[in-house]
Amino acid sequence: MPIELRRLFLGRHTPRGTSNAEGDVSAAPSGSPTGSASAVTRSALHESAGQKEEQPLQPLSSTTTRVEERVEDEPHDGARSPSTGEAQEDNSARAEDGGQRREVTPAMTKLELQLTFLSLSVTGFLSALDSSIIATAMPTIASQFNSLSQQQWISLSYLLTSTVFQPLFGRATDLWGSRSVLFVTIFFFELGSLLCAVSQNFIWLCCARAIAGAGAGGIAVVIMVILSQIVPLRERGNYMGIMYARLVISTVFGPLIGGAFVQWNWRWCFYINLILAVPALAIQFAFIRKLPHTTKPNVTWRDVDVGGIALVAAFTTSLALAFNWGGVVYAWNSPLIIALLVVGFVLTPIFVFWEIKIAPFPLIPMNMFKYRNVTAGVANNFFSSVSLQGIFLFIPSYYQIVRKDSQIISGLDILPYVVPVLLVSTITGRVISKTGRVREYLWLGGLINLVGTALLTLVDGKYSRAMEYVLLFFCGIGAGFLMGTITLSAQSDVSKDLIATVTTMTLWSRRLGIILAAAMQGSIISNTFKNRILASAAAAPYVTQLLAADNVSSLPVDVQIVAAQSYGAAFQMMMVGTTIFCAPGFFWSLAARKPKLD
Repeated sequence: MPIELRRLFLGRHTPRGTSNAEGDVSAAPSGSPTGSASAVTRSALHESAGQKEEQPLQPLSSTTTRVEERVEDEPHDGARSPSTGEAQEDNSARAEDGGQRREVTPAMTKLELQLTFLSLSVTGFLSALDSSIIATAMPTIASQFNSLSQQQWISLSYLLTSTVFQPLFGRATDLWGSRSVLFVTIFFFELGSLLCAVSQNFIWLCCARAIAGAGAGGIAVVIMVILSQIVPLRERGNYMGIMYARLVISTVFGPLIGGAFVQWNWRWCFYINLILAVPALAIQFAFIRKLPHTTKPNVTWRDVDVGGIALVAAFTTSLALAFNWGGVVYAWNSPLIIALLVVGFVLTPIFVFWEIKIAPFPLIPMNMFKYRNVTAGVANNFFSSVSLQGIFLFIPSYYQIVRKDSQIISGLDILPYVVPVLLVSTITGRVISKTGRVREYLWLGGLINLVGTALLTLVDGKYSRAMEYVLLFFCGIGAGFLMGTITLSAQSDVSKDLIATVTTMTLWSRRLGIILAAAMQGSIISNTFKNRILASAAAAPYVTQLLAADNVSSLPVDVQIVAAQSYGAAFQMMMVGTTIFCAPGFFWSLAARKPKLD
């Protein structure tokens, strides 16, 4: 484009259909002749030829009759006008781009970006902490409400709503803007946490957990969408690596914090969400005008894909209940489990058909799967999450039963896996930002994750503790390479208007993989362990206590020996199943093409 024509659009935004004496031109009304626009263009071009000061450029549309601003798409690096040193102005200005209306937001300085990122990290940390802090507190809470046999509903109600609402809130960012949706999700999460903290009965608690779960599921995806909007693609890997590292920290320390609160007052497991949210919200409100706010023009509630939402809710709830209850609460061949599986698997293709053929504004646009990196990323996240979930869930129980560690020490036994995840994900993100290379880390992460998971099939209590820690460390390296790179690779393959949808889908596929993993792994562990315990005359009377991993060290020595051998074998079988399920993730990582981050 000639420099004279570029200079035509210098200066501040003016209303459409008007021009100023300095040569600024805005779009003529849609009904005006293009010839008039051409005349204005030629006149303004001559006036701008003598200009020596250059203002920040405003991107051109595909026609000469409309000038559209896309400030939100530009890197928020604190860029300022060379001539005035002032940040971009006119916050109320809006532009339409690709069917989306973009509010022109002031550019963030580096400090503002760092503070906003910190606030998003704290918010994400709280939502992740809430799902793990309850693990050690559930028996105590359920006992207080005389509902110990129903304690699984404390976590299940949270899991169901977070799974169902995650794609809904992710898609809502396209309709009403990330800024608005972020505060809606935080409101749901904090409201649910408050209701949990003051709950007076078990039903009240489970309903409150469902509300908090809806908000937490939304927070997980919206903060990543906002991160993708305020950070340029080339720099995004660095921030994503740090973000995922902080989320992993919450998974480790959540049970420890929950155990500490239980000794004092379990209600503080929920009050902590209200207290720590205050500084995060303060920062977000301070820069609220600088958070992304991209919306669809003329969108009303009638445009919402109600049918898609209903189908997602139905099939995800059916499958989640079936996989969580099967082999634990009910037998896999029970009529209820079979019915839930049938409903879930039948509604899934119906949902796909609805999204492709019927929904005017689909909840999950299926056309994004024509991009290879998106398909590879969604599939890779689904399968690779199985290894991560199995280790986080069952390593503490393994060390309690097999190694006879206390509950607190067993929570620390996961550190040999977590430390490399934190280090590698953070370092990899920084290296990606400097080099622009992603695919190599996807390949390396997929390979190490698969090999490391396979090596964990050797863990059955017969090797030294040091050897087990080495294997966990090696497996953690693979998970660290995959953290963030999968989402980044998928984002690099699509235009900006699909970023929110692609981000949502990659995160949602991980959540679905975790649900399936927990069911598969829990079923293998429970059934193998239970069968071996029942086969022992000495250990059979203690089967309930052993399955709950409750104070195993207080049992007779011969029972502890049988329990250790049985759980070691069960853990070994579980890792075999995990390796088989994890294998497709490696091949999907090979399917990704080289992303372009520049």
